[in-house]
Amino acid sequence: MDRHAAAQPRRGDGRRGVRRLAGEPLGPRLGEPVHSFEPSGPHVFLSESRAALSRHPALKDFAARVTDFLDMHLPEPVTEESGRPPWLDLRRRAAEAGLTGFDLACARDAVPLVPPGLERVAQGLAMFLAGRRDCDAREIFSTGHGAMALRYGTPLVVQAVRDRVVDGGELAGVASSEPHSGSDLRGLRTVAVDHGDHLLLSGTKGLVSRVEEATGFVVFCKVVDPEQAATRHDGGVWLREVPLSALWLPTQTVGVLSETTVPLGLRGWSMGHLHFDNVRVGKDCLLGAPGDGRRIFDTHFSGWRLMMALVCLGAATAAIEETMDRARRRSVGRTSLANVPSVVARLGIAAAEVQAATAWCFSLLERMDQEGDVDVAACSAAKALATDMAYRAVDIGLQLHGSEGYTRCVPMEKRLRDIRGLRIADGPNDTLYSVLAQSLLAGSGPGVPLVTQRKP
Repeated sequence: MDRHAAAQPRRGDGRRGVRRLAGEPLGPRLGEPVHSFEPSGPHVFLSESRAALSRHPALKDFAARVTDFLDMHLPEPVTEESGRPPWLDLRRRAAEAGLTGFDLACARDAVPLVPPGLERVAQGLAMFLAGRRDCDAREIFSTGHGAMALRYGTPLVVQAVRDRVVDGGELAGVASSEPHSGSDLRGLRTVAVDHGDHLLLSGTKGLVSRVEEATGFVVFCKVVDPEQAATRHDGGVWLREVPLSALWLPTQTVGVLSETTVPLGLRGWSMGHLHFDNVRVGKDCLLGAPGDGRRIFDTHFSGWRLMMALVCLGAATAAIEETMDRARRRSVGRTSLANVPSVVARLGIAAAEVQAATAWCFSLLERMDQEGDVDVAACSAAKALATDMAYRAVDIGLQLHGSEGYTRCVPMEKRLRDIRGLRIADGPNDTLYSVLAQSLLAGSGPGVPLVTQRKP
């Protein structure tokens, strides 16, 4: 297979990259003994994730199960040269091990793996640990974007998503961005024309991740009546005043077309565009009521942005550990690289920034779990800060690995490309920082909290 063919998006249903013998278990199951969460090595840089576990000791067994699963199937960080693991197959195995529905009460088994009230923190831990192996491992655990369908869907949608995404280990995608407007939700032009007993969906979404793997998508659109759709032809400007709605759309629905492209990073999952050509959708596929889309988006993506932040921070901690180990073993003349002041300072700055960002993310997740507090502005800025700090830490790690760090046999270059993509996904970082700034400016009067709370 040539290099170009190897980079094409494809389903992760092969055997390559699965490190187990035939007949071995897929991972620890409920009721089975697991190892304690104690990463090996004297210099493991996990203090903030350990701090979260010390505050929530009830999650130690859960963290151990996730770690055991990763040790079994992804024992080493992924490199571009080592080949692409069968990611979708690994998610199915995680489902069999009970690791895909722990983050939502409606998706959990009778015996919960995660104690009630710790679901968000548990999901954050799983993402952090997955990121230490590879950013593309982010889809292995939890309900992912299927959480929106499970939280806001009709009983029919909830049952279908639970059967496929939670129990079957399939994948749910999200279709929000559009080519002409990016992540400007008011500017979306995908419309669902209301014909009484059904909707007709038309429009284009992109770039969208998981276009080949997802069993269905949460589609954000504008619900309009036939008269509006027939008479308004001002380039879609009028749609800015139409409230956002959301619906669940199975991928195999007639009229759903997809095309793929090859991204710079995050190649473990396909990426491309979705086209909707008068797709007939039942009204029972709506999530919430028409016009509830912004509430659903803000509530879900506040948490999801923190998850992507922790994936990147997990990758950054692994990069820092690997770089510290290399600095101890390498020398410049007769001086250990670990004794060069400029090297020590750069590693120290990277470690401090990653630790601070990790602590902020877990503190916001704890607020969500304990108080039900969704701070859209803070979560937006935390994701931006975390991905920026993670990118900087990996860039330093690559630099200190010298020419070897710039090769496909070391995970640094893949991490750098992957994190670069996550600085754009779910809202580019400049936009996310501006959300916090706007919140601060709006709440600048006396007695107003530093970050105002936008209630969903």
